[in-house]
Amino acid sequence: MGFLAIAAVLIVIGAIVRTIPSANAKIPNRLVGTVVMVVGLVLVVMNTVVVVRVGEVGVEHFLGRVSDRPLEAGVRVINPLATVERMSVREQSFPAQGSVEQIEAQTSEQLNVTLEVSIIFQINGGNAPSLYQRIGSENEIKRQIVLNAVRNGVRDAVATKSINDIFSPNRRDVADAMRTEIQAKAGDRIEVKDVFVRDIQAPSRVREAIEQKLEREQQVAAEEFQTQIIQEQARQQAEEAKGIAEAQQIISEGLTQEYLTFFYIQQLAQMPEGSLVYVPTEGGIPLIRNLGGGR
Repeated sequence: MGFLAIAAVLIVIGAIVRTIPSANAKIPNRLVGTVVMVVGLVLVVMNTVVVVRVGEVGVEHFLGRVSDRPLEAGVRVINPLATVERMSVREQSFPAQGSVEQIEAQTSEQLNVTLEVSIIFQINGGNAPSLYQRIGSENEIKRQIVLNAVRNGVRDAVATKSINDIFSPNRRDVADAMRTEIQAKAGDRIEVKDVFVRDIQAPSRVREAIEQKLEREQQVAAEEFQTQIIQEQARQQAEEAKGIAEAQQIISEGLTQEYLTFFYIQQLAQMPEGSLVYVPTEGGIPLIRNLGGGR
């Protein structure tokens, strides 16, 4: 609108200058007026062209009327009297610049916790004219829609979770519940891409109880593991004893009188001269024989 006002002034001035007699002037007033009017017309043409940058969408509005057609990235021709409001359609973080939103909420047991939350969201470019008509600029959308949706969505999600769920190692389920609630609060006005839970603080007595519970769970897990080791060792010993018993049974079944006699004779043949040998008898009284001793 600023360029358009300047253009209108230049055109008027140029028209007035053209009507003034030039007399003996070196440059005719008609020529000067024409040049001024052309400059004004160039400004008018420039005001009919707008450049929408990549990652943005434009909303054209004039005298309270918002165009239903969003202006996508590129060079666009508009009403020279209209104004263009630009909005980002890229993914954005909220809060911006890596900060977090601190929110107090109550769990299903009515215990207060403080959470640090941030989200990634995106404005749908096709809804930009409607959003601008109903809410306003991009900053107004963040302040009225995103902020309220985050606060209310987080509180509603936490209200369905127990304190154990909130402090469980897997926070992904809690974050997914928050994303669902935030999206429900925001509706189709924004698209919630992801939710990040940075930190959770609870009253000291609750933290101590949770830490004790986690320590007990770790102790139980260690005891179960030790029990498994003992059971495995017992199983191995039982298998070993079973193997020894089977081996002994096989040996006892194989020690027949004929085999023992054969083994006795075989050993006698291998013994050196002068060895002392106990010879079994039928009466059970062993006889002593000295091999190679001549007796």
